[in-house]
Amino acid sequence: MHVDAGAERASPKGTVVPAPVGYGGAQSRVAGTVRRIAEEEHILVVLIAGFALIFLLVFPPALLVNDSWLNLMAGREVVEHGLPGRDEITVYGHGSTWTDQQWLAQVFMYGAHGLGGYALLSIVTCVSVVGAFALAATAARSLGAGPRAIWLLFLPVLVAAPWAWSIRAQMLTLPLYTGLLWLLATEARGSTRRVWLAIPMLVLWGNLHGSAALGALLVILLGAYELVRGRGSSWQRTVSLVVLAPLALLVTPYSPSTTVRYYHLMLVDPPFAGQVTEWRWPAPAANTIAFYVLVAVAVAIVAWGRRRLTAFDIAVLAITLVGAFTAIRGIPWFAMACMVFVPVAIGRSLEARHPGAPRRSLNVAISVGLAAAVVIAAGSLFLRSDSWFEDYWPNEPANAVASVLRPGDRVFAPDRFSDWLLWKLPELRGRTAYDVRFELYDGDFFDRLAHYNSEAGPRWKSFADGYRIVLVDETVRSHTKELLAEPGARAVYRGKELTIVERASSAG
Repeated sequence: MHVDAGAERASPKGTVVPAPVGYGGAQSRVAGTVRRIAEEEHILVVLIAGFALIFLLVFPPALLVNDSWLNLMAGREVVEHGLPGRDEITVYGHGSTWTDQQWLAQVFMYGAHGLGGYALLSIVTCVSVVGAFALAATAARSLGAGPRAIWLLFLPVLVAAPWAWSIRAQMLTLPLYTGLLWLLATEARGSTRRVWLAIPMLVLWGNLHGSAALGALLVILLGAYELVRGRGSSWQRTVSLVVLAPLALLVTPYSPSTTVRYYHLMLVDPPFAGQVTEWRWPAPAANTIAFYVLVAVAVAIVAWGRRRLTAFDIAVLAITLVGAFTAIRGIPWFAMACMVFVPVAIGRSLEARHPGAPRRSLNVAISVGLAAAVVIAAGSLFLRSDSWFEDYWPNEPANAVASVLRPGDRVFAPDRFSDWLLWKLPELRGRTAYDVRFELYDGDFFDRLAHYNSEAGPRWKSFADGYRIVLVDETVRSHTKELLAEPGARAVYRGKELTIVERASSAG
């Protein structure tokens, strides 16, 4: 008797009994999908795997940025002191309300560093960023784009916002964002119950990064689009989406009122508006030229191929473009939206009219070889020393501070170095001037900071009064000469970008 291995299995006594539901079937479907991708989508496999290899072999020394140190430091703070409600880390922010909305991302990153150091953090970043691009490419293909169209958009999207592909809380949300775009764009073409997956995605996103507000807005946009398209027939679904999407952002360890105040502070009335680089509009400059190139390419292609897009697709591109022009930090969301939708506008117009049969065995061999290379590249990171990852953040300045630090000393470090120094020297908790959590500070703080940075007014240096050790960011405006003019002051470290001055006493 013939027995279907996917439906039945032999009992110990030799009789035939039904297999568990889905036994072997799910595995065979997954294996079949993976094999089909390797055989037929080899162009995209080469693109994504090649990107992963470059990311793992080249990017890690540049992945650590200011926000990396903030996330690691804040993750340690949550683990050691619990979820914060008030700031106890900085002098200028002491006692201010601190709603650590991205607590989950910080704890995750701190845990990853504890388990595998910078190597594991780099691998996690690679998985998040490359995974987001892979999801975007898959979404574009499922919506009608050809592989060559995706290749065409890949580089412009990648270089439009290079700072976004680094070790920071935001990078953990990139797969959620592209996955949500895929889900919503698919729903815009035909409503299914899968749309409700957006709600748990928003709950997770809302505990990782404040950009979850954008995700909620896009879900609301889909509801409105369906309402107009269905001429009111889907009003119940629309009301549910419009209500549940913002409510999902309130599912955090903080109270709903605290969370609402946080989003109002960050999105409606930020005290640092115009003061922080990432929150300024992207004025044409060397670091934004790639963004403007992407805008020009995207607008031209969408205008040409708009019939392949839905009104929802175009609305998403328009909303994210407005966000990008409002603040530099909005550019990555527009760029990834371009990765999903602009290739769809191109469709398959770049593909060969009469493609030959795929060389399945060769394509599978290439895919397996690339997968093995990616695994080896990831494993090789564990052979690297911390100094390789910290190439732009040498330990010498932190060691210099530690060598002259006395009990009770306060340290003035500019925002570029403050969280890095807090991470390196945990004993500076509550003793460093300020850090990059700019939502903690009021307008007077930013006025004094601006005066200090520009040496404006007769008392500009009073901003650093009370700090015996002062770090000078030489790339902004050097105060080294003025500080060393104080009686008894000396430089304990001099570098191209940073000088550390030890004063005779806590001046002022």
